[in-house]
Amino acid sequence: MNYFHAIAIAAILTSILTSGGSCHKSCRTNASLMKSIQYQLKLVEDNDGKCDCNQSPSTPSSGKVGFLVSNSKDLQNIGNGAIVVFDTVTTNIGGGYDKSTGVFTARVDGLYYFTWTVLTYTGKTFYTKLILNDTIIARNHAGAEGMSTYMPSSQSAVLQMSKNDKVSIRISSNGKYMIGDTWSTFSGFKI
Repeated sequence: MNYFHAIAIAAILTSILTSGGSCHKSCRTNASLMKSIQYQLKLVEDNDGKCDCNQSPSTPSSGKVGFLVSNSKDLQNIGNGAIVVFDTVTTNIGGGYDKSTGVFTARVDGLYYFTWTVLTYTGKTFYTKLILNDTIIARNHAGAEGMSTYMPSSQSAVLQMSKNDKVSIRISSNGKYMIGDTWSTFSGFKI
């Protein structure tokens, strides 16, 4: 629903809820509903009538934080210590994940859960680690060397984070080959 649709609906509801006819008398419930509608319209008006539905607020008022990201393409020959940048965002509630850097930044203090999965090709490897600020928290070993099949590997961690702490997935040893699309993902949320 865009701004103009919201205005039209508000006008119709205002007419119905405030009409003096015997069938539609105003009451506290209607007044409360009107206040809610007016508040929502005010939020839209404060944004000059523009709504970017793909953009999450920088500080979530609901306290909810969560993201799910993947890669649009396979990754090959990434150097040790490099951040794995997952460039396809499925969910980013709270706006904490930056798809240009591959870093999640906590917008609020709290307990967070992170998980990531890597799939590598036959005969390839893609070793990764989860980093909180500059500390290694967990490692993931997707190694299919000497195997005649793909090798998936998943890892997870629960972390107490402070506002502005940063989490990323980095290469633990030269990343030879990670399969992209939705086969390899990184996600996290505030518990």
